[in-house]
Amino acid sequence: MMNKKALTLIETYSKSIVDVAFEHNLVDIFKEEISSLLKIFAETPLGDTLSSEDLGHSEKAELVDTLKMGSHPFLQNFLEVIKYNEREALLEDILRWSREVLSNRCNEYRLDIEVASPLSDQQKERLKATAETKFAIAIGEVNEVLKPEVIGGFILKANNKVIDTSIKSQLQQLKMNLK
Repeated sequence: MMNKKALTLIETYSKSIVDVAFEHNLVDIFKEEISSLLKIFAETPLGDTLSSEDLGHSEKAELVDTLKMGSHPFLQNFLEVIKYNEREALLEDILRWSREVLSNRCNEYRLDIEVASPLSDQQKERLKATAETKFAIAIGEVNEVLKPEVIGGFILKANNKVIDTSIKSQLQQLKMNLK
């Protein structure tokens, strides 16, 4: 669990990057670049490395410098501030929070799709379209969550709304009806 100070720092840094994105009409560019950076965190142990007590500030700074390459100059400046203030351990959370705030301010919401087995891209797109229609919102990021206990069907979650067609919930409902 994250402490209050860390949460406040994450929110403060996220707010600053989101404000810059809107002030300079760079929302789409920032969303894309932040998503690319988060993909690096997801595919590598970078988050653990930047959080490690065993790694010195200079090594962490070098890793952040590597992330700066190819980024928009405003994003490079932001990463430089993270490095200067020695907030590398919070970077992944700051980026995740920033992406979510950017999407929400654009009235786009993340869609979590819980399924028992992986979906094809075509299936994800159909479920995304279904969620946009049923929830009356724009969907930005689609996040597939594999949960074997769903058994079959799917559970869609976005903007505090849920559509649950899972076999698990149908079995639970049947059990309740038989009582």
